[in-house]
Amino acid sequence: MKTFTRLVVMAAFTCFSVGLFAQTIGIKAGYTLSDMLIKEEGEIISEPLEMRSGLHLGPTFEWAIGEGAGIETALLLTTKGIKMNESDSFEDVPYSINSTIKLWYLDIPVFGKLYTDVNNIKIYGMLGPYVGIGLNGKTKVDETVGSESYDEEYDIVWGTDENDDLKRLGLGLAVGGGVEVNSFLFEFTAHFALNNISPQADYDMVARNRSFMFSLGYKFHK
Repeated sequence: MKTFTRLVVMAAFTCFSVGLFAQTIGIKAGYTLSDMLIKEEGEIISEPLEMRSGLHLGPTFEWAIGEGAGIETALLLTTKGIKMNESDSFEDVPYSINSTIKLWYLDIPVFGKLYTDVNNIKIYGMLGPYVGIGLNGKTKVDETVGSESYDEEYDIVWGTDENDDLKRLGLGLAVGGGVEVNSFLFEFTAHFALNNISPQADYDMVARNRSFMFSLGYKFHK
């Protein structure tokens, strides 16, 4: 826990310190769709999985590095996770299991941005790596067997031990684009994790987060 606290404080301090020297400070928020790429023994598990709706919010910091180009970073509080729904019957007794993994992350992307100006409207594309730090998480399970219903909820255990649920640190690649009109931003980004966050890697388990973000933002020019 001490290592986790230091990691979050260091990330926040670094981002805000860097922000003091940013040419432009902004804010963005919006809608997030997330899921996971899950493999077990090399086979992709997809049939019972559904995307989870969520949100994201945080400050942005940008520097121009030439005409039509820039670098942007951000400190985004982001929901991630997945839904799993399965139903069948056993000995003529129907059953269904609905599970939701709810994760909160601190995402820190670093984008290279390219702009073009069309009739005073900036159109841009961006690409770069990101670091995701798992902050909190819960799993909720609703099960129905015949006419009986059960539900339970438990906290995600973060760590690298094989008995833990998920590794806390995620690394990935983000790509996106948008338009800027009078300092207002309309943007889409996709985040694809590159590292395996399953502690059960020795058992051929793979889990990688994926997020799709639709954002509105505003730039406060210095």
